[in-house]
Amino acid sequence: MAITRKPPTLVVLQLTGGNDALNTVVPYGNPLYYDRRPTVQIREDQVLPIDNDYGFHPSMAVLKPFWDRGKMAIINGIGYPKPDYSHFRSLN
Repeated sequence: MAITRKPPTLVVLQLTGGNDALNTVVPYGNPLYYDRRPTVQIREDQVLPIDNDYGFHPSMAVLKPFWDRGKMAIINGIGYPKPDYSHFRSLN
């Protein structure tokens, strides 16, 4: 009997609008994060660590098992040459 496999699926989660990237993937291993964000930081004891430097916001607990199984990647800090800081242009 032949084994059939479904092709891999790529799911892209694009967080637009009011997403705070530094509180989505939290650089909890960097003391500057806590120094510069005294009122909007995610406390270290609430972060879901993914390594010694970064962790997920606690509300992303449902996604962490995908990370733990190697089924998820994070592409952080993406940009383009000569940005004009227009949110509308950045979406295209």
